[in-house]
Amino acid sequence: MKKEHFVLATLLLLCVGSLTGCGFLDEKEAATSSQATEENAIKKNAEPTGEGNQAIKKKEPQDNATKESDEETNKVAEKEKESSKQGNKQEENSTKAAEKTEPAPSRVDWGSTWSRNIDTDLAGVDITNLKGDTFKFKLNANHFDNPEDVSTGIASAGDVEGTAKIKGNVATQTTDDIESGCMIKMTNHKSYIQVEEISNCSRAGGIGVYYEGRYQRGDIVPQEENTNDNTISEDAQEEKHDQEKSEESATEEIPSGKSQNLLTHEEAEQRVKEFLSLSMDNMHYVYDGDTPEGNYSIRVYQYQEATADSTEHEAFYGFYTVNPQTGEVADAYAG
Repeated sequence: MKKEHFVLATLLLLCVGSLTGCGFLDEKEAATSSQATEENAIKKNAEPTGEGNQAIKKKEPQDNATKESDEETNKVAEKEKESSKQGNKQEENSTKAAEKTEPAPSRVDWGSTWSRNIDTDLAGVDITNLKGDTFKFKLNANHFDNPEDVSTGIASAGDVEGTAKIKGNVATQTTDDIESGCMIKMTNHKSYIQVEEISNCSRAGGIGVYYEGRYQRGDIVPQEENTNDNTISEDAQEEKHDQEKSEESATEEIPSGKSQNLLTHEEAEQRVKEFLSLSMDNMHYVYDGDTPEGNYSIRVYQYQEATADSTEHEAFYGFYTVNPQTGEVADAYAG
């Protein structure tokens, strides 16, 4: 009986010990398992941090690349800006160079010689030194009281000269004539030019001289050349015959006893000089032929030297007649 109780007690102790040991083991295993779980959680939390570091490392090259790209873009923009400045500078230089070049030549043909072929008012324009949009000109005009005076040379004369500036088909005198103040304008109509006075030109010539009108291209054609065969016209022949007849008649009227008492040409010039009694310098008195009535024709003019704006020329003053028998002086233009 005691042996059975001992056996039972031993078994009971073993059983209790086994139970305690089992519980301890379970607690140890639970603690171990919990520690492992925490370690795994820490590792998992640590892993994203590593990935974040990798992402940061990956982002850094991208940021560097963006910065380099921006720097490259800025360099390109600076180069384009510099290139634009150079282009503008070249354009300015080209503009300045274009401004310094000479003006384009006129497209209008201004030729060299134009004439106004009017019986009692002959005139001509000579154009020279055509450069770009300017040229020099000289305009000469004459006035005869009637067509018969053309053959005798009794005329009023005048001239205007200077520089004209071209604009389109119009050429305008740039400065007025230094002596007379006359200025003109010429309009080119290809086959002729129209001359207009744009200031008072009454002082630029003798009595009756004017410059306005239509000037045809070319020189004045003498009346003797108006016929196709270049022979003297019948009117010109008749006029010449009448003039010779008048001269013969005038010679016959002079008494033979007084023929030796006729004034010489030099004496007639002196008579005109005394008749006018001019105080002006450089006055000249020149025999210029006989009139149809047999009187001496004396032309009076003033010689004017060249200036900065004009060449030397004769300023016409007038014509006077001298009776070779009596010495009487008369103004050829007097009524």
